[in-house]
Amino acid sequence: MQIGFIGTGTISAAVIEGLQSLPEAPEIVVSPRSESTSLALAAKFRNVSRAGSNAEVARADIVFLGMRPAHLDEAMAGISFDKGQIVASMVAGFGLAEIKARWPQATACRFVPLPGIARGVGPMATYPAVPEIVRLMAPLGDLFVAADERRLQFGGLSAFMSSYFELQRALIDVGTGAGLSETEARSYVVSLLGMLADTARHTPAQSFDGLAAEHQTRGGLNERVRAELLEKGWFDVPGAALQATTGLGYKTLG
Repeated sequence: MQIGFIGTGTISAAVIEGLQSLPEAPEIVVSPRSESTSLALAAKFRNVSRAGSNAEVARADIVFLGMRPAHLDEAMAGISFDKGQIVASMVAGFGLAEIKARWPQATACRFVPLPGIARGVGPMATYPAVPEIVRLMAPLGDLFVAADERRLQFGGLSAFMSSYFELQRALIDVGTGAGLSETEARSYVVSLLGMLADTARHTPAQSFDGLAAEHQTRGGLNERVRAELLEKGWFDVPGAALQATTGLGYKTLG
């Protein structure tokens, strides 16, 4: 079985890294665009080769679409897929109905990976459940098969990644403002956030909603900070921003 990637940006590279970590790494062919990335992947992994064109990649058994939304129409112009091929779109906003309308002969699905797939960690989502995709990706992190396409977005939660790092940066700045060195502040914040994430991962579902209360004492520092943020509506802002991303089509994205 050969797997193809049309579009070799950051996410495609992460998926390829993850796949090549498998005990039986699959044969992969990548498109020539993003020349530096495609050349680097072909040089790093013996099972990865660089095609001469997108049309060459499109002959693979499973083809992942990983270009930016703005480049989709140009990259896929004149390309068709046959019965028996699988097209897995990672393009934001490119709906299943649009995929099937373009390539009605192929088996189609959407696949939403995150950068951690390169290390075999973190969530990813797919819809519908194409068995070959599920088997291929299940070892590379926490695979969620959405019940319907609307839920594939998980409320826009994956769009919080850069905001998380912006928050992390703000916390580091608090540390440096208090006199810590950049290295000390960064190490402390990364360790703190890692500890909290690990605590959440090891907390049973029935106890999950009690985590905030368990990590503060009455009248203590954590309670005071949380109360001020609650009063300012700080925790309501992410939901509105994330929800606004879920209805965007690929033609409105960059």
